[in-house]
Amino acid sequence: MEIRKQFNSKSKVTILIIFCLYSLFFLIGSILAPILAHCRQFDLSGKLTATYMFSCHQNPCRSFWIFGYPIALCCRCLGFYLGVVVSSLIIVIKGWELSYKKFIVLFFIAFTDIMLNYLYKLNTGNYTRFLTGIIMGFLFTALICFVFRLRRRKSNVY
Repeated sequence: MEIRKQFNSKSKVTILIIFCLYSLFFLIGSILAPILAHCRQFDLSGKLTATYMFSCHQNPCRSFWIFGYPIALCCRCLGFYLGVVVSSLIIVIKGWELSYKKFIVLFFIAFTDIMLNYLYKLNTGNYTRFLTGIIMGFLFTALICFVFRLRRRKSNVY
């Protein structure tokens, strides 16, 4: 029983580190693209931007800008990847996990912003989209932790 619990804990940490590194790739590359364009490295900037085109709509008016060039991810996607990185590091280093009540509150906040944007075509602005993305990143890692917590409970029952 103890070996299974230790395996679940190591598996969770491994998966969170993988998602953290994956998200770091998106964060660093998307921020590097406009910096490279500013340094007149247009080929490399374009390749970086094209790398992320299947994971984000990359609408320039919904992106932050650096040196007169848009970041290769929209504000919400940028916030999402930042939220995954930060929350994964917090969970791995501190062992902190989101409670069910906080999860529901954060989910409601993110859901409200997305519905205002898509259903009512209300422009909530890039900073709100960015914060919603961070919340969604935290929710994503919390969901991973909930799945592992459920697996742990099921293994304790049998």
